[in-house]
Amino acid sequence: MNDTVPSLLLVDDDADVVWGIGRCLARAGFSVTTSGNGAEAINLLASRHFDFLLTDIRMPEVNGIELTGWTRKNRPQTRVMVMTAFGSPAIRQLSFRKGAIQYLEKPLDPNLLIEVLRSQGQKELFSGSIDEIDLLDYMQLMMLSGKQAIVEVVCSNGDRGLVFIASGSVLHAKCGELKGEDALYRCLSFSGGTFANLPWVEPEEITIHKPGDFLLVEAARKRDETNNEVERDSDRYR
Repeated sequence: MNDTVPSLLLVDDDADVVWGIGRCLARAGFSVTTSGNGAEAINLLASRHFDFLLTDIRMPEVNGIELTGWTRKNRPQTRVMVMTAFGSPAIRQLSFRKGAIQYLEKPLDPNLLIEVLRSQGQKELFSGSIDEIDLLDYMQLMMLSGKQAIVEVVCSNGDRGLVFIASGSVLHAKCGELKGEDALYRCLSFSGGTFANLPWVEPEEITIHKPGDFLLVEAARKRDETNNEVERDSDRYR
């Protein structure tokens, strides 16, 4: 994130909302860029970095949910917050599933919005390479720290998984169609690729209940079994 002035892209097809919120955020010290629709916002996000994206949900052409999904896939370091005047539990859950870190209902309290943005800006992101750092060791470190974290794991073949860690426990994992322990073991078996800490949001469900130490030992065992099978297949064809 920018060390001096946080940058924010504000997207809403209501010009009054853009003007009112944009002015408040600019006065609070944010570098604000505005857009009236999701398609234009994608072009802006593709051309430059933003620390935050604050987007309405109901918009023509590209709506806020679609914009959130595009941003998570193509600009994972940008922290997305969605806002709507037509909220519902289903929309809230979908927003988080697509990658939003906050869900806000209109009318917004500008002071509360500024406080939320500043608190999110203080949370550091971490990233690394699976080839350089053992992912099992990193997961263990995150559990020992007791912090909340979503670890995004991207395999060199493009597969992507998310692991939710809080208070020393793994709460949830998902990878493709898998979820729970199967998804966790799949993520921890990736060979090559990268991982990064994403801003915390509550998981949509709790799918893992076993102790963290057991999960890591089991993941290491499964990885060793896979490696041994690969070695045996290699020896067979020598």
